[in-house]
Amino acid sequence: MKTYIHRITKKKGFEMNKLPAKFRQPIVGLGIMIVMLSSLPAILVSQNLPPQADFGSAYFGAIGQMAPYAVPLAIGSAIFFNLVANIFVEKVR
Repeated sequence: MKTYIHRITKKKGFEMNKLPAKFRQPIVGLGIMIVMLSSLPAILVSQNLPPQADFGSAYFGAIGQMAPYAVPLAIGSAIFFNLVANIFVEKVR
């Protein structure tokens, strides 16, 4: 398994070391945020959906209700935590 992962990560185009750390961390955070914001409504809809109801319309309705609150909150918290982390890093150096 370790050899297989080593072969996958050494392929051309998979290298994330080309990006500086200040870009790498926001890209990973953005990916995690996208997965969370799209999968959590799907879990809630699938748990509360009646047997014969349409999943797609219920899912997009849940996304429509969540997005106006989640996106500004995610952007605001990302900016806040980035500022706090930068202040902490400067004090440590």
